[in-house]
Amino acid sequence: MQNNEISLNENLIIYTHTTINLNFFNPTVEHLCPLNMVQKPLSALAYSQTDKIVIIIVDDLAELTTIPIGCEHSIVITAKNNLSSLPEHLSDAIIYQQTSSENHQQALEKVFHALIKTYFSPELFLEPADLYQSDAFEKGQHRINIHSLQEQQLMNENVRPLFSPIEKDNTVILNFNLHQASFSLDKIQDLTEIIIEYLGEKFDGEIFYSCNTTSEAEQPNLIYLSYLSV
Repeated sequence: MQNNEISLNENLIIYTHTTINLNFFNPTVEHLCPLNMVQKPLSALAYSQTDKIVIIIVDDLAELTTIPIGCEHSIVITAKNNLSSLPEHLSDAIIYQQTSSENHQQALEKVFHALIKTYFSPELFLEPADLYQSDAFEKGQHRINIHSLQEQQLMNENVRPLFSPIEKDNTVILNFNLHQASFSLDKIQDLTEIIIEYLGEKFDGEIFYSCNTTSEAEQPNLIYLSYLSV
């Protein structure tokens, strides 16, 4: 494992005024590197360390236009985004906009499973700076779109429309959440080949891979398909 340009320690700080539940994952069955989530108010963002990735949760992205942010890289979860462009201090942020049916808690859990776990995987992990240095991000594609599907669903041609919005230069993030009994690099390779086929020959963007294992008895094999867009 190489030294990360952005440091990850056991504390993942979530900045928000919203009441959220941080006990939504079980570390005894989720096989991750040591992780402790801590909540702090938005007013503490000015003192966030520059070399940390943090999560910020707001009702409206406009709330952050006047709040100084110390960290260089953040993942912002917001219910609304009425800004025509990101202010300078948010130019290095990845933005997840909740769907109309999601609340902050549901959005946090989705982002955690699809993206945050990729950084804390002891199996197959992303370097924290990968997305922020990708070609798509540097072109201004800061919005992250997240979908999840079970392994069996991936075998069904009906999922093909899920891939239609992905443009040829988008960055794609694949996080395989597999039961430890079915984990193998061969399985990941087979599933990845199916996804690449769905993306089509014209796709020329970057693809990042990660895998997490679980020992939870009833947990199905899940694939989180995310991609950056404008």
